[in-house]
Amino acid sequence: MIINHQHLKPTMKTNPILFTLVATLALTSCGEKAESPAQSTNPRLQALFVAEEPKGALSVLEARKSGQPGAEITVVGRVAGVMEPFSKDFATLVLADDTVMTCDRNPGDACETPWDACCVEPKVLAASRLSVQVMGDGGQPITQTLKGVNGLKELDRLIIQGRVAQGSNADNLIIEATGIFPKPL
Repeated sequence: MIINHQHLKPTMKTNPILFTLVATLALTSCGEKAESPAQSTNPRLQALFVAEEPKGALSVLEARKSGQPGAEITVVGRVAGVMEPFSKDFATLVLADDTVMTCDRNPGDACETPWDACCVEPKVLAASRLSVQVMGDGGQPITQTLKGVNGLKELDRLIIQGRVAQGSNADNLIIEATGIFPKPL
C-alpha cells in the first residue's frame, strides 16, 4: 500500500481547529511561565525588609568615597540611574544618589522612563550610583528580581544596610544587602 504524505500534512487552511489549538496552548504556556514577582517571592527577599529606619545612612556619593570591601555600611538613595535599574534574573538593583536629577523632577517632562536620568551627563551619572545585590546560600545573587518585592519599583527611595562586597572600589561599589527600608521622599 502506498500512502501519499501530501494528504496527511495538516495546514492552517485545511485544519483551522488544529492551528487554533496549537496557538492557544503556546500562548497559555507562555503565560504560565511569566509569574509576577509578588507570586513567587523568595522568603529570604521578604525577610530583608526592616520595620525601623536605620540610622547613620550615607549618601551614595559618600559611600563611594569611603566604602571599603568587607565593611558594614548603610546607604540611602533612589532606584534609578540606568534604563533598567532592576535585573530581571537576579536580586540586584542600581541605587542612585538623591542629587541625581531624574526626569520626574523636571516640571513638564513627560519622559516615560524618568528613572534613567537621561539628561544627566553620563560621567556624572556613573559616579553617582552603586549596585545592590542580595546573596543566596551559594554566595551568588538570588535568582529572582527585586522588582515588585514588597512593591519595590523604579524611583523608590531606599535605605540599604549591608556589607561592601569584595572587589569593590570607588569606581564600582557593590553592596551586599542585609536590610532594606523604603524611605518616603
